[in-house]
Amino acid sequence: MRPRPDVLRYGIVLLAVIGAAVAFTMVRSARKRSAAPAVMTEPVERRDIALTIEATGTVEPIDLVEVKSKASGQIVRMPVEVGSTVQARDLLAQIDTRDVQNQYDQSNAALRAAQAKLDISRAQKKRADDLFAQQVITADEYETAVLDFANSEAQIVKMRTDLDLARQRLEDATVRAPISGTVLEQLVSTGQVIASATSSASGGTSLLKMADLSRIRLRALVSETDVGNVRSGQTATVTVDAFPQRSFIGQVEKIEPQAVVQQSVTMFPVLIAITNDDRLLMPGMNGEVTMLVEQRNDVAAVPVDAVRSMREIATVAPALGLEPDSVRAQVERQIRARIGARASGMGGGSDSGGSRSAWTAGAGSPSDSARRRGARGARSGRVGGRGSGAGAAVTGGPGAAALSGAGGAGGAGGAGGRASRAQIVFVKTDRGLEPRLVRLGLSDFDYTEVLDGVKEGEQVALIGVAEAQAQRVQSQSRIRQRMGSGVPGVPGAGGTGAGGRTGSGGGRSGGGS
Repeated sequence: MRPRPDVLRYGIVLLAVIGAAVAFTMVRSARKRSAAPAVMTEPVERRDIALTIEATGTVEPIDLVEVKSKASGQIVRMPVEVGSTVQARDLLAQIDTRDVQNQYDQSNAALRAAQAKLDISRAQKKRADDLFAQQVITADEYETAVLDFANSEAQIVKMRTDLDLARQRLEDATVRAPISGTVLEQLVSTGQVIASATSSASGGTSLLKMADLSRIRLRALVSETDVGNVRSGQTATVTVDAFPQRSFIGQVEKIEPQAVVQQSVTMFPVLIAITNDDRLLMPGMNGEVTMLVEQRNDVAAVPVDAVRSMREIATVAPALGLEPDSVRAQVERQIRARIGARASGMGGGSDSGGSRSAWTAGAGSPSDSARRRGARGARSGRVGGRGSGAGAAVTGGPGAAALSGAGGAGGAGGAGGRASRAQIVFVKTDRGLEPRLVRLGLSDFDYTEVLDGVKEGEQVALIGVAEAQAQRVQSQSRIRQRMGSGVPGVPGAGGTGAGGRTGSGGGRSGGGS
């Protein structure tokens, strides 16, 4: 018996609808599986963490001497040039000595004449003393002899002084090195007429500049957020572009009090003294300096990329395939558990540091002191490591004040968060990713010390990588929605998209209403 045509048409339509539904289900399932994030993890391991401050600067000599001449005249000899190494008292320049030599000779002759005059006056005074005692001469004659002797003594003092000045001017015509060092710049040459540095109104002519290159320093500009961790005597490691494979050890000499503002960034000059016995470092070289602030050896550490604050849950959880409300509820339960454990263990007293624990602050609004600590922690968090957000406050929920206080108290420790601070990591377990409240210590911007909350060997999710993957999946989903579903007869099967608006756009692109 042949089937009726209407029954046959009905069966064909039914089979088409069933096939479309199966295809739609398979496409949705495949896309959900492809959309499920493959989160990269890294184990909690023991590492050495060093918090350092890095800055750039320029090498400069410590003692830069600008050599000038006290004498004026023409340079007749200059045996040094740029780069010459000289010892103290070596000849740098010889100025024409004819004028000063003549002055010296005149002063020397005048001194000899004054000495002869003094000898004669002394003899005359001696005779006048004998004659006046015998009443042979009058008092006026005797007084004349005494006055002449006094004038002769004064004259010889003047002549000796003039001779000494003439000798100094003669010596000044020979310019010698004031220190042992290297000639850095030569400003005059042989044959040039120079002006005296003592008698010229312009300050005289500079002959050359020299410095002792065995003692140099690096002038580095340190950001105002880091300068609080720099102190005199602190050890620093310097590398220069000329010798990238070699490090030079220096010591912080001082911090200049006057700030330098470059492109709206406030920085302070820090002078770092470096020993340069082998003369490899030269003035003007650009260098990078690393100053060690604090170091922890063999401590449990997690990547900075695995750490987030509670206020980032709304954006982090979807990237990891979790529900933000569920994650927030789990973290709040951990907060309450810690508060209860601290309260029962301490009996409401003070902790070992002498300050009330942040975990015992309760679930109400944070106190004024907690707010202040949280604000200081947030400011310190700018140098506390990428993505960690030291001292971040919790946005809403029970225990918010406790977490905010803990973060503030920890972040106020300084750069990198040297004191403990509370943050969140996501640990991979048999049940999937689990949010875990942890206390962090020192951070070197790549890894951060974890004080408690996770155990060594546990796998923590790299959130930054997961967020990048989620953004890539969303971008690909939008592209597929614009191009259509590719499944005939299935309206709007182009993908769920990143939200309601994107999903509806995919439906329109696929031919749906």
